[in-house]
Amino acid sequence: MSNQESGSALSQETQRAALLESIRRLRTRSHQGLWAIAAFACTSIPAMLSDQIFPPLTPAVKKMLGTPPSSNMISALLVVYAFSAILLVLGRITNGSPKMVSFSHIGYLICFYAFYFFSGVLPENFWAVLATGMTILSLESYHIWSLSMAQIREEEEALVTLERRMGQNSK
Repeated sequence: MSNQESGSALSQETQRAALLESIRRLRTRSHQGLWAIAAFACTSIPAMLSDQIFPPLTPAVKKMLGTPPSSNMISALLVVYAFSAILLVLGRITNGSPKMVSFSHIGYLICFYAFYFFSGVLPENFWAVLATGMTILSLESYHIWSLSMAQIREEEEALVTLERRMGQNSK
């Protein structure tokens, strides 16, 4: 075997290892949306039990925070956020955009829990925030999964082609 052939075989083996690593990384990334759903579910448990876990706000804290927004105002903002987020996710899905923002939604949703809590109406509005969050995060999870699976198929096709070439060179 000449130096060029051994260098080519080494290069192909390096390419193969890189493709396998890329496929492994993409498989891990494909689960990112499920992790976001699990994280949101875990943050929703204290919100659901807020009246049992968190002490009521003292008059001094209420005075410091000021007048809370009305329940209707928070609900209107939740509806606007939900429609905006869903439209953005659906747009990324249809365009095949590689942008993934699943974990940032959790922060926004926790803020809605907090607004409802400080307004004293979280128990009545908990399910609205939970349903909104699960809808948005499920769509985002599907986007991440489908994008990752498409990239995995491309990498696997490249791997099959490379392995065929490697098999022909070894003969």
